[in-house]
Amino acid sequence: MDYLMMGAAAAVIIALVYWIVRNGAGFKANSKNTRPVQPVKCPLCQSDLFVGENLISKVFRPMNVPDQLMIVMGCPHCYPTCEPGVKRTCPVCGKTVGQDQSLTARLFNKQLGKKHVHVVGCSNCHRPRAD
Repeated sequence: MDYLMMGAAAAVIIALVYWIVRNGAGFKANSKNTRPVQPVKCPLCQSDLFVGENLISKVFRPMNVPDQLMIVMGCPHCYPTCEPGVKRTCPVCGKTVGQDQSLTARLFNKQLGKKHVHVVGCSNCHRPRAD
């Protein structure tokens, strides 16, 4: 009787392992449909950027200086049109940024490692200096 109980328990365990492995492969197939997220957020709408998505911006010359002026229009989620539920706000003043407005930023070109971007303000709160 003991051998019969141990055999039944072993059969249940083997069936359970088979079911987990079979359904685990199904989860991997479903995860291919979701795109991996980069550890980068859009400064305007705070949307996570997927791998392959970039910010839409303009960097002004000269290219060989350590500090450059940069204009950030947004990401594919908020520029040229916003996706539903996405709100564009300035990270400096907290006001709403319109579709025709942008952020002003400084791009720091480091000798080693990644480039660094520092947002200075939006079209509302950061205006060019008057001469």
